[in-house]
Amino acid sequence: MATDAPTLPVEEPTKAPPAAPTEPGPRAAGRRPQVKHGAWAVIAVLAIVLLANDTQAIQSLLLGAGSGSLIAALALGVVVTYRGSGVINIATGAMAMYATYVFNALNTDGKLLVIGWKVDIGGPVGFIPALIITVAVAAIWGGLLYRVIFAPLRTASPVAKVVASVGLLLVIQSVIVLAFTATPVPIKATLSADSVKLPADIVVPVNQLILCGAVIVAATALWAIYRFTGFGLATRAAAEDERHLVLLGHSPTIVSGGNWVFSGIVVALFAVLAAPVNGTADPTTTTLLVVPALAAALVGRFTSFGVAAAAGLAIGMLQALIQYLGTKGWYPQSAGSPIPGVAETVPLAIILVVLAFQRKGLPSRGSLGNVRLPFSPTPRHVGPKLIAGLVVGIGGFLVLGPTWRLAEVNSVVGIAICLSFVILIGFVGQVSLAQMALAGFAGFAMAKLSSSAGIGFPFAPILGALSAAVVGVLAALPALRLRGVQLAVVTMAAAVAIQSLVFKNPDWAGGLRGAVVSPPKLFGQEFGPITPTSLGDGQIPNPWFGIFCVLVVVALAGLTSLLRSSGLGRRMLAVRANERSAAAAGISVRQTKIAAFGISAFVAGLAGALSGYRFGSVTPDYFGVFASLSFLAFAYMGGISSVTGAVIGGLLVTNGLVFTALREWVGLGPDYAVLVGGLGLVLTVVANPDGIAGQTRIFWEQFKRRRASGPPASREPGGPVAAPPSTTVQEGR
Repeated sequence: MATDAPTLPVEEPTKAPPAAPTEPGPRAAGRRPQVKHGAWAVIAVLAIVLLANDTQAIQSLLLGAGSGSLIAALALGVVVTYRGSGVINIATGAMAMYATYVFNALNTDGKLLVIGWKVDIGGPVGFIPALIITVAVAAIWGGLLYRVIFAPLRTASPVAKVVASVGLLLVIQSVIVLAFTATPVPIKATLSADSVKLPADIVVPVNQLILCGAVIVAATALWAIYRFTGFGLATRAAAEDERHLVLLGHSPTIVSGGNWVFSGIVVALFAVLAAPVNGTADPTTTTLLVVPALAAALVGRFTSFGVAAAAGLAIGMLQALIQYLGTKGWYPQSAGSPIPGVAETVPLAIILVVLAFQRKGLPSRGSLGNVRLPFSPTPRHVGPKLIAGLVVGIGGFLVLGPTWRLAEVNSVVGIAICLSFVILIGFVGQVSLAQMALAGFAGFAMAKLSSSAGIGFPFAPILGALSAAVVGVLAALPALRLRGVQLAVVTMAAAVAIQSLVFKNPDWAGGLRGAVVSPPKLFGQEFGPITPTSLGDGQIPNPWFGIFCVLVVVALAGLTSLLRSSGLGRRMLAVRANERSAAAAGISVRQTKIAAFGISAFVAGLAGALSGYRFGSVTPDYFGVFASLSFLAFAYMGGISSVTGAVIGGLLVTNGLVFTALREWVGLGPDYAVLVGGLGLVLTVVANPDGIAGQTRIFWEQFKRRRASGPPASREPGGPVAAPPSTTVQEGR
């Protein structure tokens, strides 16, 4: 590993680095994925052999075309937004889910859903008029969302755009939960009740055929629009270089906004057509379909409509086939039932296979302007700050009542999770949407070690965190070839796979019930959150448990500060700024990334262990994908690139100190926490990438400069006017 040099680049350049040599040029962007034709032939032969003598397998495969059509439609929406604006929209599934609720409210109750409010329009609306209104609403929302959120980010980094789309996902989902609750809503509309009978007594519902035919027509129409129309040519010009588009007299904002309108129309249309097939609508199912949709779009390299649609159909059908194979006697079992979550791992497997065969990354986009990433300041006065945090944290558990002690525990654990984001995203620029999955993995490992191997505190949480670090290092392997948005797609798919395959496994993690965690015990004395104690008011949570959490998190904050100031921390920042420049300076990008993933996962694992002790159990719901997205929102709001930002983010987490204060003093319920987090994330990315901590630092620097400059110099008669010193805060100082 290279030694540090004074000239080592430790901050981001003010301009975007040039495209990597391995990325394709603009004309290569439309080529098919670099997957060997022989591989696809082998897959096709295996599928034919498997299905040849099993009619029920063929039936299941065809029935999966319904969900596959919706996945394909979402993939088309993802491709449209990427080709038009360079945004990989993680919120595509949430936009489809919102369209489903708009349609159902019109068709069932005669109410138009405007954000979270239901406006009575005089009675239920028929299927076709409700469909037209829903598509129109989606088109308007597509244009507005681009204009308000993504147009200001047109010159930002792809990572910033992905993070903004995560905030949009949280906002849309929370709006629906607040308006309808998380309970599934029945869909009363019907598309078609007829069926078509094929040879060998195979029956295919007509609505499945309608969906499949519609998605094929949509993919063909989009291909023709982008291939032959002026709008399509303008979009392709924007993808190559926006400067060329400006020279031709077109507005990049209008062209990109038009693509968002197209995406909204496609997504809403198929969400409505698929709603009667699904039978219900809920805030989670359709939203998470963005994961297989992203896999399908990646197969088409986010440029090919035909390949993305075909891959989406194939993923849905393959998942249905796996569900059927689960009924076979040879299928692996867990607690007497088929192993759960295998179908949900299909997108991750496809992504990894495609990336293994794909020689080139995503097609690059030329854009105007500069790329700015959050500034990561060098920690100062670390010792006094840690001592102050320790005193304040311990003092809070000694003097606060039970409600506020519980809020402080939640905030302290939240700080630990936010620190893991700071290390990985803030220091090295690698976007992970699986941090809570890693935390949950450590929690379940700790519970398993305690119950099966008799390993208790303090070895169980440490070993659990180390197991999370191992998984984190494995997650770093794709990062050795990927960066930015592709890595975000991989980690989100991995989070879904871990949640479904590991957390819901009855043998390993207790299934949906979760795993029981014994309270921590040291020298024969328990100090769990519900352990009786004479300290304080004697009510739960036990102050000793809170003090233990403070000690752990203060230690993690100190270690994170030391990491930022160390040679490894400087190498991380160099990799974040420009990987090729870092490699040219003698830095091992591979080792730096692996170290960042491992350390970040270890910190997340300790947070998962603390969380397990806090609740007395580890459950899949708390460590799901949406939990990762929510904590990412709060970490970004606080300041994704500093320990101070992690502390602020921990104070903001759901049921933490800030939200407890809002609940107690203002009456704002915890249901609004995700909405506030999503809105805060979007506003932070768009208006203030440095977060609350960064903005506070800027104000403080400006205040000190003004004080140091003193009062304005007086002007003597006939003498020169003294120019006031500049108060500009220099980036990197």
